[in-house]
Amino acid sequence: MFILGKHLPSSMKKIEVYLQSGKLEQIVEVIEQAGQKGLTVFYARGRGDAERSKVHGQRGVKMQESMFNMVDCIVAVVEDKLVDSIVTKIKKHVGDGSKGLVIISSIDDAVKL
Repeated sequence: MFILGKHLPSSMKKIEVYLQSGKLEQIVEVIEQAGQKGLTVFYARGRGDAERSKVHGQRGVKMQESMFNMVDCIVAVVEDKLVDSIVTKIKKHVGDGSKGLVIISSIDDAVKL
């Protein structure tokens, strides 16, 4: 892979972490402690098998289930050798009670701007 005159490691992976809100700072710290300096964080709304929050309906009288949950999203492109360590640490810090998803995909090419 060739980016702005520098060769990057030939084996890179993208790790995407989708979690219920509340664990963001811990997971970012875990990724950074594993040696990854760059990452992207964004907030989204999503639906899955996690319980959705209850919100007041019209005039605050009736409780309704929210259509979506707030989700913290973290994306990092890392060297292949860091993937297992990062994912293991994420699973440890998230714990059994949280719902979420970690997606790992191969990076074929990238251009740094």
